[in-house]
Amino acid sequence: MRLIRKLMATASALALTTATRAYALVQDAKIEIKTTDSHGAWYTQPVWIAIGIIALVLILALIAMAGRRGNTTVVK
Repeated sequence: MRLIRKLMATASALALTTATRAYALVQDAKIEIKTTDSHGAWYTQPVWIAIGIIALVLILALIAMAGRRGNTTVVK
């Protein structure tokens, strides 16, 4: 019975020591990420795509309003 207790105590002490060392190694790790890649052409940027869509909608609205200019309804 004493042998089992000693083995269990030794195993738990070993596991605790290993866990604290592993935690210390992870704690000291530093991760740095550097990117030098460009984001591509200007027309693939989401902001420019949104600006283009808004401009297209405005141009279509102006064309639609210009087409209605000559239409009048005469009621007799």
